[in-house]
Amino acid sequence: MRQNIRVFYIVTCIVTVFTVTLVLLFYFLTFPLSPEKIYEQAIECIVEIKAMTGENATSYGSAVIVSNDGELITNAHVVTYSKLSMIIEFISYSIRFSFEEYYREVELIKYDTELDLAVLKLKELPSFELKSLKKADSDKVKSGQNVYAVGNAQNHGIGITQGCISIPLLKINYQERIIDVIKCDLTITEGNSGGALLNERGKLIGITTFRLKDNDVNVVQGVAYCIPSNIAYTYLLD
Repeated sequence: MRQNIRVFYIVTCIVTVFTVTLVLLFYFLTFPLSPEKIYEQAIECIVEIKAMTGENATSYGSAVIVSNDGELITNAHVVTYSKLSMIIEFISYSIRFSFEEYYREVELIKYDTELDLAVLKLKELPSFELKSLKKADSDKVKSGQNVYAVGNAQNHGIGITQGCISIPLLKINYQERIIDVIKCDLTITEGNSGGALLNERGKLIGITTFRLKDNDVNVVQGVAYCIPSNIAYTYLLD
């Protein structure tokens, strides 16, 4: 009898420890990170882009590192421009990490103006290890969830803004084409294009892409549209 009681207590203790461990593990894997921690994790994975024309005109944006072999994803409108109703590639592209003074050359691998996505690659890998953002399933985002945009806003360097999901998936008419986007209550500015939309765990759920204008051709402030990460990665892997 005593032996049975002893076995019972041992089994109960093991089950209790196992259950507590699972609860704590779930807590640490799902508990929201602070904005400071999210920015700290993202700062090494998001870069400034500089694109130049043959006339030395310069355009700036953002890009997200998606592999440790130097691949980056951004928006097609960051790596191209329109002239006389034609889509033209810039002459050269370079990127800069937040902790660097000088730019590094990258090459344009591909772009799709319909999806507004593009892939770049570093011509030469840096001496330090590249880090990429962890991707989340953008099909699972919900209205009201907190989100963060990290990018080169106004070409002032990599910064962060906070908002929330307004509509998880929306088909919207943008520049005479229908595009699938996440609509966010979020402040972005020029230069944020191609940057990261992150969830509360700092995982990539979208590529920050554009704002819309009202009937008076004024930019609607505080509303951002982002390409879902699932769409971005499908294009990346094609």
